[in-house]
Amino acid sequence: MDFTLNARDSMNDINWTEVMTTYDESQAEVIRIALAEEGIPCTIENAHQGGFTGVFQARVLVPENFVHTAAKLLEAHKEI
Repeated sequence: MDFTLNARDSMNDINWTEVMTTYDESQAEVIRIALAEEGIPCTIENAHQGGFTGVFQARVLVPENFVHTAAKLLEAHKEI
């Protein structure tokens, strides 16, 4: 996985880092919930695409200090 794509949340001074992308918004939401259940903050960029679902990738982002923990969880549960 490439973890070089970052987004900065200037209000909270958080560097959000991409841990995966998907064209399936439902899959991104399942992953967000799974990460949250493990105490990993997560957000989805490009969620709620309306009539454009499947056209744009949804980016699953976590704070950079959670990247390795999130990656381990995603690797352990590839079927998500």
